[in-house]
Amino acid sequence: MTSPRPPQRKSLYEKTQGPHAVPIETLIQHGDTAARLASADYLDFFRAKLPSVESLAKTLFAEPSEDASWKAFYIAVHDLRSSSASAGYHTVSAICESLETLLVERDPHDALMRDVIKLHLDALSLASSASTPVPDGAESTRLITNLGRAAVKLARI
Repeated sequence: MTSPRPPQRKSLYEKTQGPHAVPIETLIQHGDTAARLASADYLDFFRAKLPSVESLAKTLFAEPSEDASWKAFYIAVHDLRSSSASAGYHTVSAICESLETLLVERDPHDALMRDVIKLHLDALSLASSASTPVPDGAESTRLITNLGRAAVKLARI
């Protein structure tokens, strides 16, 4: 017995053709509205997710960690990066990207790895702070540059 296939979504071409056609301008407006809604609620979503990411980071150093712990942490950071980029939070996305690079390129056994991961998590907390968020611009660029400088101090894989 095979499971039923999910219904196929209409392609953009199909949506704009035939008697039930939707004008492309309307589809664009719907997309813009969805993007604005996602962006408006994103910081609340991010603030709710950050503690679980911080918890995953703590498990990396609580005891000899397994590859699965590092992978889970990487996936959580990657998810935050992609969602923040989609919602238009470029500073948060750039900090996550720096942390992803750190996790991929640097030796996880380096004694300073914990400290540099903590710096990134602190930067994420600061960037999403309700009282003093780090705006996009020169200030965030300087923060991200400094995180990169800390990361290059660690041994490469």
